[in-house]
Amino acid sequence: MKKSFRIIYSLLAWLALLSCGYAKEYLPFENFVNDIKMQVENNDTLTYKEAEILIDEVRDHQCVVQYFDGYAHVSPMCFYYRDGLTMPIDDALDYLFVDFDSFFDFYQQNSYNFYYMPTQPYYTDELLNFYIPYKWSTYEKYVVSQWEKEWKMIILSNNILAKLNFSQYSFYVVPTYLANRWPCSLQNYRIAIAKLNWLSLQPWEELFLNNLIKNNPNSCKWSSAQSYLFYGWSCGSSTQLFRLSLIMPYLTTVERHNHSKWWALYYGLNIMWDDAAMYQNSEKFIVRNDFDDPIYFRVYEQWDYSYLVWIVPKKIDEYVEIFKEVNWYRSEVTKRKFDKYGDILDYEQFNSRYNSITNSKA
Repeated sequence: MKKSFRIIYSLLAWLALLSCGYAKEYLPFENFVNDIKMQVENNDTLTYKEAEILIDEVRDHQCVVQYFDGYAHVSPMCFYYRDGLTMPIDDALDYLFVDFDSFFDFYQQNSYNFYYMPTQPYYTDELLNFYIPYKWSTYEKYVVSQWEKEWKMIILSNNILAKLNFSQYSFYVVPTYLANRWPCSLQNYRIAIAKLNWLSLQPWEELFLNNLIKNNPNSCKWSSAQSYLFYGWSCGSSTQLFRLSLIMPYLTTVERHNHSKWWALYYGLNIMWDDAAMYQNSEKFIVRNDFDDPIYFRVYEQWDYSYLVWIVPKKIDEYVEIFKEVNWYRSEVTKRKFDKYGDILDYEQFNSRYNSITNSKA
């Protein structure tokens, strides 16, 4: 019995020593940042030449990222090369869209004239500048090189890594208010908008929304016995997508129809003039991706809103101006595209005529 106890005790002691040795090979990200700051503040005894010698020794090391459940092991050199701090986009998006307080400047539905530029999560610049400077000082490079030379790894949470991953991405967001929808309207809207979730649109590819959502057996059919491709009140999704196409400089609307007889509860009590109707294939809604990159699409529902988000994997400098000229029955919505210097590049114009603003079905 005593012999067995000694064996177990020795095994536990060996495991403890092993865990201590293992812990020395890794450094939590926060400690890594603090260590850089502490050593930079106390660099009186380090000469510029000594620092340069160590930096040269590790300059050829490659960025290595090893993914685990909820965190990653990152080689220190990755912080020299921001492009190496990446993770698969679908994984990163799951970490990114936790709270829409991270975004700002949504589509301004009730405004007659407004500018729209691609949004960035509010924390991105702060995170990058604090943790990963754009320009490293010699002493900062020296501290990173120390860890790199010893082949140490930095433990970085996937949540932070996901945020760093999108420093050069552009986001476009359009919300839709859900609280005032009738149950059948809400059901068909959610069926339609779910078809857009996780969708990617390749460069120059067209998205024909009617075909995407047609013939769904779960659609709310009201009292109609007719066989439609899709059932009424799905236009909330086409209108949301149309508004998204207005604020994106390279998402072009190929075909769009307005509601000739006005009333749709999800547009609000007043005419918003930037609607898009769908019915069978006689009223189509089609958009085209004119970016050189694929566009990734996500749908998120929080509180009483559904958010339609398109993500472009590069920084977009162009921006748009939306201008609405309206009266009770007619509207003209103009989308003007500008470059970063303010010179106009192109424009689209959408004219609509409404026969009624009474409470009749759209």
